[in-house]
Amino acid sequence: MTPLRDLTVLGFLLLVAACMQGLCANTITQRAPSPDGRYDAVVFTRDCGATTDYSTQVALVRRGADLPDRPGNVFISVHPTGARVEWLGSDTLLVHYGSANPSLKTSIVEGITISYAGFP
Repeated sequence: MTPLRDLTVLGFLLLVAACMQGLCANTITQRAPSPDGRYDAVVFTRDCGATTDYSTQVALVRRGADLPDRPGNVFISVHPTGARVEWLGSDTLLVHYGSANPSLKTSIVEGITISYAGFP
């Protein structure tokens, strides 16, 4: 390849990568601070465009931090669940969710124990 063609290919690849980063949108439905103020449990809907289903997700982030543009690190379900979170203590988070078959149910994140319960 010539240097000019190398730059053209590199530029195209950078453009594609930049466009792909913004394909998903997160809509926060609940943000609950931990009792000790160190973390936020964030419930959100993640929508990555027409070719994928939206999903209900939960992420644990440092208090006040922006929700990163990536999947949740606690809970993910491709079906709407109406999920909500509740802190039972500074080191225990309870995730309530409806009937769903989650693709991710983490039991410990950042030293926080995660428990799950269906809706009554």
